[in-house]
Amino acid sequence: MRRSLSDRMVVLAPIAVLAILLLGLELIVYVFKIPRQVLPSPHAILLALYTNFASAILSHLMITLYVILAGFVIGVPVGIFLAALLSQYKIVEKAFSPYVILLVTTPMITLVPLFMMWFGFGINVRVFVVILQTVPIVILNSITGFNTVDSSKIELADSMGATRIQKFVKIIFPNALPQVFTGIKLGGIFATIAAITAGFSGAKSGLGNRVLYFSKFIETEIAFACIILIALIGISLYMLISQVESRVIVWRR
Repeated sequence: MRRSLSDRMVVLAPIAVLAILLLGLELIVYVFKIPRQVLPSPHAILLALYTNFASAILSHLMITLYVILAGFVIGVPVGIFLAALLSQYKIVEKAFSPYVILLVTTPMITLVPLFMMWFGFGINVRVFVVILQTVPIVILNSITGFNTVDSSKIELADSMGATRIQKFVKIIFPNALPQVFTGIKLGGIFATIAAITAGFSGAKSGLGNRVLYFSKFIETEIAFACIILIALIGISLYMLISQVESRVIVWRR
């Protein structure tokens, strides 16, 4: 009974907070008579989303989803593989770690124009940007997990004559899964940001491009509607990964 109530609160609490925030924003816009060009009311944004979704938003939403998911699906296994490789050879890890951190901390918006100048403005360039943003954050978190496994477990495996691969597969990787999933969840967030960033820089499609397009023509309601969809994509991807994590790491339930 308590578990059921707790599960309901996990869902209901954010919805209640959202409802309060939307109502508060609606009142602020109404009371202070804020111009729609500056800040449209929530009901105007939702109406614009409903009215323009099929004609002006859906195709761009699908492109953005493709860019995010394609880059994420490629970036995550590549990041985990490279982290596994680096963690097994300390000198290699120390040699490459500064460059991984550099990629994590470098704002991708500063690199996207260069990539598009070199490789064009196609969707594949945006997928590459997402991969480049996803891989380092997955590497960084996965390596932390691989390097913080209880040393006594490694020593026990050594005493039993386990090979390097056996130790990694049977001990290191399973015990590092919480950190690996943290990297995957952050990778989903970074992938969403990267896809939108790429859309801001010369792309002719996608939700990032639509935000700029509608803002230019002072269609603020539709621009905010696109921003809401972007946020929903990031939240949905994070929640999906969290659900997978809860089913894989059963001992944390």
